[in-house]
Amino acid sequence: MSDTVGWTATAPEVVGNAALIHYVCTRSTRLEAENGELRRQIEFWRDYTGELERELARASAQAWDTVAEVPIRAVWESIVDARLAGEPGRTAVVWADLDHFKQVNDRHGHLVGDAVLREVARRLQDAFAVRSPVVTRLGGDEFGVVVSDLDENTDLARFATLMLEPVPLPAGRSVHVSASVGYAHAAELPCGAGRDELLRRADAGVYAHKPDTAAEVRCTPGPRGRARASADAVLGAAR
Repeated sequence: MSDTVGWTATAPEVVGNAALIHYVCTRSTRLEAENGELRRQIEFWRDYTGELERELARASAQAWDTVAEVPIRAVWESIVDARLAGEPGRTAVVWADLDHFKQVNDRHGHLVGDAVLREVARRLQDAFAVRSPVVTRLGGDEFGVVVSDLDENTDLARFATLMLEPVPLPAGRSVHVSASVGYAHAAELPCGAGRDELLRRADAGVYAHKPDTAAEVRCTPGPRGRARASADAVLGAAR
């Protein structure tokens, strides 16, 4: 008599195992197909997301002044227009023009000049921080700030105080700069006037007392009047 224990599947067991094998094979094939589709979808959305990110980067680069690190003028002007449409009585524009900025570039190079522009933009943001400011570089060494509820005496004096501090440069050096500043309130514009007139008035305030030599930060309003906030911010060589 053999010691080997034999096992013989019954007909129902054979049928059941065959069905299980068929199910597993079928399910595996289906999962592979589903996984393949899932992988294709993942790849599609990954590519799509990448393209969106690239478009966002391109749009951001086009809307951003990479030198001064502020929105470009076109974006800023759209913000001014929106505020004029929504809250004209609270809106004002400040225009700041650096005095003798060309001397900074000529003497210290454009990298130093770019550093100065970034620092001035930051100081404008800080000076008007409580006025919901949006800063832009209007061109070259000119800046614009759209603000709400401008208090010209307090706010411009704060900017003048900030401009007293030298702009730090690499290797422990620094440079002093000064600015002429004009402003205009939208509430004082004639009926029908808009952004262009607001900017024209602010710009006019800048050049009303543009200095021949940089001896102070001047805070000058538009045609309605004049005010000055003096500060001994002499333009000097890096030291």
